[in-house]
Amino acid sequence: MIIGTFIYILNTMILKSFVLIEKAGRYLLIKEAAKKWSGKWFLPGGKVEVNETPETAAHRETKEEAGCDILINGIFYFRYNQGFLDNYLAIFYSASIVGEEIIKTIADKNSLEVKWFTYDEIVKLPLRQKLLDIINNYQKENVLPATNFKIT
Repeated sequence: MIIGTFIYILNTMILKSFVLIEKAGRYLLIKEAAKKWSGKWFLPGGKVEVNETPETAAHRETKEEAGCDILINGIFYFRYNQGFLDNYLAIFYSASIVGEEIIKTIADKNSLEVKWFTYDEIVKLPLRQKLLDIINNYQKENVLPATNFKIT
């Protein structure tokens, strides 16, 4: 009974938010600073914190990792992963940059670098977690309004 309870406690659901920003055929990517993914390229985003909505997390993570504010256009992709110690559901938002394109220029604990890439450039990069599959599933015309999804 104790072992079963321990496994149940460890096997929790984690919610993550990521943001795809595409402009004129180029995608904004961050180079990961976290030890697990260090040096790999991916979309800005990460774990939703306690008392934070997935949408708020998308804004916060993009500001921390890419240094810009965004306007969320909608949701285009979900990914669920079931692991031994935890499960996670990742929500992928489509967004546009608000105001000036202020991109972070100094590496820190949130990201090492921020750059725009074409798809042809992305396929040559060291990538995190099936990024090409995520980008291939993105279609501007099929983005669902984020207001259709409420987490309570």
